[in-house]
Amino acid sequence: MKHIYRIDQDRSHTHSWLVTVQRRGQIYHRHFADSLYGGKRKALQAAKAYRDTLIATLKPLTRLERCQIKKKNNRSGISGVTRIDTWEATRGRRYPRRYWLAQWPIGKGHARMRKFSIKLYGERGAFRRALLARKQALKRLAKT
Repeated sequence: MKHIYRIDQDRSHTHSWLVTVQRRGQIYHRHFADSLYGGKRKALQAAKAYRDTLIATLKPLTRLERCQIKKKNNRSGISGVTRIDTWEATRGRRYPRRYWLAQWPIGKGHARMRKFSIKLYGERGAFRRALLARKQALKRLAKT
């Protein structure tokens, strides 16, 4: 069940359902003890009712808002913009490939990407182009 977990700890005599919902950086959680609600089944019903009320009242993040969350491993400072430094093999020879990559969601778990060569545009030019491409894509995403 989504957002509902069972807790059974005999040592501490804890038998309850735990509801945990996270929205906009805040975590909402509440225990529903079997003993307080008259049994396991009734406690589960109360937990489901609480969860459904929470989900109905707390607005989830929009796709645009989710796209703008900066992840912990981000090193560019901009969500969705990454510097790629790799080697590619073509016809038995290896070539260095360096570029800035801009990516954004297009729906159903898919993303679109654009690469901007550091060799062609320079470090700052490729970064600026990737940043601009991402901004324009997010602007289009906001309109949908």
